Amino acid sequence: MARYFKKRRPVGPSKNEQKLQRNREAEARERNVGRLADAFPQVDRLTVNLELMSPQQQALAEPETRIFGPDDRVELSVPCPGRCGQGSFNLAGKVQAMVESSQSRAEATGICQEPLFAGASDVCGVKLLCKIEVQYAETKAA
Repeated sequence: MARYFKKRRPVGPSKNEQKLQRNREAEARERNVGRLADAFPQVDRLTVNLELMSPQQQALAEPETRIFGPDDRVELSVPCPGRCGQGSFNLAGKVQAMVESSQSRAEATGICQEPLFAGASDVCGVKLLCKIEVQYAETKAA
């Protein structure tokens, strides 16, 4: 006769501990977001136009425009509104490359590669269409 054995709880942090850790990480990210002048001293204004599309090419939200001045806190991460529930798009690398090469306009696209659910082979597939404009500060001749 087969005996019943209770499943053992997996070793590691509990759900509550994981939640607390995620909250701490989010707060730390928010604290680390700096001003535009600190991140890019030569930039006077940064404009980012965002449009999120579903895999079926339908708009998921209204297009969003983010405008940053020298004293504004810069957040260049866009959360994915798709079914994955955890994806995000990070535009910091693109903006960094633009500033280093002194570009004033650029377009970027990205597709969320997070799995739809744990163990799934299908990815979320939400597409970000982004237009970035950088206005540089005038250099003063001495």
